Amino acid sequence: MSRVLVIDDSPMLVELTVRALTAAGYQVSGAQDLTSLNQKLAEGPFALILMDVNMPEMFGDDVVEYLRSQKKVTSKLVLYSDISEAELAGKTKASGADGYILKSGGLEAVISGVMNLIGAPALGVPAAVPAPAPTEAPQAAPAAPAPIASTGLKAAPSTGGRKPRILIVDDSEMTARIIEADLVAKGFEVHVADTADKATKIILKKQTRPDLVLLDVRMPNVNGEQFCRFIKSNSLFKGIKVLLCSGENVEELQRICREAGADGYIPKDAVMGNLVAKELMPQGGE
Repeated sequence: MSRVLVIDDSPMLVELTVRALTAAGYQVSGAQDLTSLNQKLAEGPFALILMDVNMPEMFGDDVVEYLRSQKKVTSKLVLYSDISEAELAGKTKASGADGYILKSGGLEAVISGVMNLIGAPALGVPAAVPAPAPTEAPQAAPAAPAPIASTGLKAAPSTGGRKPRILIVDDSEMTARIIEADLVAKGFEVHVADTADKATKIILKKQTRPDLVLLDVRMPNVNGEQFCRFIKSNSLFKGIKVLLCSGENVEELQRICREAGADGYIPKDAVMGNLVAKELMPQGGE
């Protein structure tokens, strides 16, 4: 049996993990709270249950006891978190869980950890998944990223016979559509998303996976800084560049570039100002 259940209060993390394990050949379901957890358990046994440690409604290590004593679950129970390894190892031992996986290891660590605990999927053998890279000595902090040219993105370069793809993640439909129209005119294939869920679905599909994400940082329904980290921490998305396009001050954009791993930034007022100026420029102007 190769059924896996993923429990996390983050819809984006659940979807990323479910899709990664599914692609590796496992039968995977997701749950975000106790209600959906019980519903999934009623559907049949799981070989392994992967659960986040810190969730608003419950703690993963408490869920281990609940599953063992109340639900009589015999599945492998694995804690999954971004807390320190020492703390996570302690919670694993205290709760009686079968193991733990650090979120900082990315999706490869999840797949490798699941394979180590329950073996390769019963139906078929998935493609080999590289083990997480060994921890390297810390490097000197990079210099502050320079802004991308304020005149915006230039005409699309050739990308293996298809148009380069750009994903615009912005909660302002008007802003997104204005930038989209300009980029389409320059020869890019453009997709727009106003939530992390929509953006994740676009990124996960090979047919729509972008070459570059133009990401607003401060949005009511998307934590742009966190979303940038998700993209940059997973080798599945290693070819995707991320540019911050935001109204934040330059110092804040530089900080986020350094800490979240973005490839650069474009101040939003510069982008919009350039587009407005272009519209006001006389045709065939000097």
